[in-house]
Amino acid sequence: MPKLPCPACGFSIEVAISRAGSEVACPSCEKIISVPKLGELRRLAADADAPPSPAVAGGTPIGLRAAFACLIGIAAIAAVFGGYCLVRFASIPKPPTTADHLAEVETVYPQLAAAQLVREWQTMESFTEAFAHPYEYQMVANVRRGWLVRGLIGLGIAAALTIAAAVMMRTSRRPT
Repeated sequence: MPKLPCPACGFSIEVAISRAGSEVACPSCEKIISVPKLGELRRLAADADAPPSPAVAGGTPIGLRAAFACLIGIAAIAAVFGGYCLVRFASIPKPPTTADHLAEVETVYPQLAAAQLVREWQTMESFTEAFAHPYEYQMVANVRRGWLVRGLIGLGIAAALTIAAAVMMRTSRRPT
C-alpha cells in the first residue's frame, strides 16, 4: 500500500489504492487529506517499494555530507589562520602611545644641549609635508592592529562556516 505524508504533521498514512481520488483523515492530527488520483497513487506505491538510494547513508545524501565536510574543513583552516594572527598580535610588544611619546620628549628635550636641539630642529625642518613619515611606535601599532583585525576576521569566518554547516546538517535531518 502506498504511504501518503500528512502535510500538517508529516505522519505517513497507508492508503489503499481503492481510496484514490477521495479524502482520508490523518490518524495523528485528524486533518482531512486529499488522496491523489490513481496514477499518482501508484507512483507513490512504486516509490515506497523501491530500495533506498545508494546515495543515502544514514538519512543524509552524500553530496550534503561532502558539503558539510568542505565547510568544516574551510572553517578549520580559517580558525588556524585566525589563531596564528592572534598569536602574532600578542607577540608584538605594545608600543607607547602618543601621550607616552610626548611625555618622553618633554623629559628629554630640557636635558639636551643647545647644539643638539638645533640639530633636532634642522632634522625636523628637512622633512616636508610630502614626507609625512609616522614615528616608529605608530608603525608598530599599525602592524599590531593589522594582525588583530586579520585574526578576528579569520575566527569570524570560522564561526560563520561552522554555524552554516551545523544548520545545513540539522535541516537535512528533519522529517519531510
